[in-house]
Amino acid sequence: MTAGSLSGKRALVTGSSSGIGAETARWLARAGAAVIIHGRNADKIAAVEAELKALGVDVASVSGALDDPDGARAVAAAALAVGPVDILVNNAGGAASGNGSAQWFEASPEDWDRTYRANVLSTVAMTQAITPAMIQRGWGRVIQTASAIVDNPISTIPDYKAAKSAIVSLTVSLAIELRCTGVTANAVSPGFTVTEGLRAWIEAEAAAKGWGSDWTEIERNAAAAIWPALVPRLGRTEDIARAILFLAEPGADFITGQHLRVDGGLAIAGR
Repeated sequence: MTAGSLSGKRALVTGSSSGIGAETARWLARAGAAVIIHGRNADKIAAVEAELKALGVDVASVSGALDDPDGARAVAAAALAVGPVDILVNNAGGAASGNGSAQWFEASPEDWDRTYRANVLSTVAMTQAITPAMIQRGWGRVIQTASAIVDNPISTIPDYKAAKSAIVSLTVSLAIELRCTGVTANAVSPGFTVTEGLRAWIEAEAAAKGWGSDWTEIERNAAAAIWPALVPRLGRTEDIARAILFLAEPGADFITGQHLRVDGGLAIAGR
């Protein structure tokens, strides 16, 4: 990160009231960007906003669901009312079929529809609402959060994996559409990344499966059991935030239409 590299830029990070989104907002703010926080839980939004304000960051917040086009357009309009958005991080999403254990025949067609709306249609709606003004100004960044599982699909939460694959595809299509405009489009694909909620789940699994009691030991054993990548640990939110920041900075203007895996080498681990 170059100090002040994003001074004068404003970033909207969807799904930034916790986890990867909140960490991304922190890293963009440290690089000098004004930041718009988004989420649906007012208390969580307020906590992140207060944290960044305490650092002297220019920060605002918007709230609302993105899983229907009208809701997404309302969120985009609220963000644009704050000021021009130069960096759009489409991070919000999730799986309607459960917590990661739903099998193929347990994910209903309704789950598939909700997951597609929450991930793909929300990204499309936000991009269509925010990006035209970037094109007019001749500079911008559109960065999606996809998933490393698009390269290593298994049978669980198939709706989520299919939706994240669509995110990668639409990013390439968008990059082509944005050719010669000064606006780039890229996707970052996290591996198994430890958020606050996921750490609690891992610690519960550790107690049941004898992975140890110290977090260092738990993480090593969990990585080997769940995510056997080339780097023997799990992902951290800052790993993903750094990659998003890299793509957001002016120095990344020769990178577009790419799918950057931040997965500890999982995609090539079996070779």
